Amino acid sequence: MSFPNVDDVRARIEAVEPYDIRYVLECAYLFCGRISELVSESCPGDKKTVPRGPTGKDVGVDTFEFGPLKVEVAIFNIKTAKRQGKPRLIALPLDKKYESWTEEILDYYNECGSKPLFPFTRQRAWQHSKEAFEGLTYPIDRYIVTKKSELEKITVNAHNRAFRLHALRHLRTTELITVYGFDGIDLSIYGGWTLRSMLGVGSSMERYAHLQWQKYFPKLLRR
Repeated sequence: MSFPNVDDVRARIEAVEPYDIRYVLECAYLFCGRISELVSESCPGDKKTVPRGPTGKDVGVDTFEFGPLKVEVAIFNIKTAKRQGKPRLIALPLDKKYESWTEEILDYYNECGSKPLFPFTRQRAWQHSKEAFEGLTYPIDRYIVTKKSELEKITVNAHNRAFRLHALRHLRTTELITVYGFDGIDLSIYGGWTLRSMLGVGSSMERYAHLQWQKYFPKLLRR
């Protein structure tokens, strides 16, 4: 069992219409994000998921100097789901030889101004992802589920699951590790996981980790 090819997934995203759905899928992938971190409207009756989608103002541009190299950087401010909206900074190179989607996403942010980027529900995004990724699956490792009401533990064997929105987060995480050499601290900063969950220990760095995009950014210049 293995993940779909990254180039295939990206090609499917680029073929999506309408354009706002294409951009939300691009952002979900590049930001290693949960869909609730991107959309701005709640599904009817959903009281558990808080939409924390950005506006066009949640981005800035900076220059990163790496020895003799100077690279223009777009820095996207994302409110992390499951951490009460704690901000994290996703820094991506604007040069297309490093990342082909950054510039168009930045342009879309600028077009939106103070308005939400994606003023719709996660259900709408999910439905389009179902169509875009039809036939694709991704692997789920064996895990144990505990039923609170019965205090019973159930083992779910490894299996393949239909590739949908959340699979983009898994695919991007895999790419960041295998292609770009991200470590646990890099993933904590980039993807919004706690350092405890990534490294197994607490750290005084926790309160600052979400700000340190300079820690991981050089690794995104490897290709």
